[in-house]
Formats: sequence, C-alpha cells, structure tokens
Amino acid sequence: MTKNLRRRHLQAWSLLLVILPAGIIGGRLVTQKQPVNNLLQPAAVNALPFIAATKEKENYTISVRKSNDSTFQLEWINKTVLTFPTATIYVVDKINPGIKNGKLVGRIEARGTYRFSLPNQPINFSNTRFVLYDFIHQQIIDTINF
Repeated sequence: MTKNLRRRHLQAWSLLLVILPAGIIGGRLVTQKQPVNNLLQPAAVNALPFIAATKEKENYTISVRKSNDSTFQLEWINKTVLTFPTATIYVVDKINPGIKNGKLVGRIEARGTYRFSLPNQPINFSNTRFVLYDFIHQQIIDTINF
C-alpha cells in the first residue's frame, strides 16, 4: 500500500466512523413508534337503556336493547375468543331464512363487547333471528332465536 492509498484509507474509515452512528441514530429518531395494543374492533358505543331480549350461550351472550324512541341495538358479549376469525352477524326473517335475504349487522372478532345498531323498524322476535356466519368458509356457525 502506498502512502497516498494509506491516507485515503484512513480518511474513508474516519468518515465512516462518524456517518454510520449518525445514520443509525437518525433512522431510529425518524421511525414511528408501533402501537402497543391496537384492536381492530370499533370503539364501544354506549348501550341503550332497556333490554328487550337476552340469550345466553356457552361462549357468548346476546342482548337486544332498545331506547324510548324505538331504536334497537344488538349487544354481543364474547366470553372467549372465537374460533372463527371471520364471523359476521346477520338478521334474517324466519320466512326467508337465507343469508342472501338477510341484512348484515356487523363483524365480531376477539373477546369483548360489541354493539351494533339494528334497522329502524320494530323487531318482531317471533319472525326474526340472528345468524352467526363465517364468510370465508361460507357456513352458518350458529342461529339465535329469541
């Protein structure tokens, strides 16, 4: 190695000695912090005051709540984590019991409380049922009759 090459080599390593730590620290400062506990479920909506009907199952509890102005709400409380990650709830008529004829209420995922607004019409519990449906496997998981 010649004298000029040794001097160039020393300058390159000296420059890398300053640039590499500065780049690492700068990159760390620029990156965003990851959220610690971010659930995909929507923020909980306040529960309506009156419970019209309740059904208790082994893994979950279902309640239909209502207010003074005939607004209805479905409250779904998961006691354990569902084994079907793609579970959706439909409200269907007993007369036309297909998912295609029903209305999507919402999607449930992890353990917790879910509240969904129901269509603004009085619910006739003798003609209405709720269906828990897995849309990936295209199968009905459970049917809830009140």
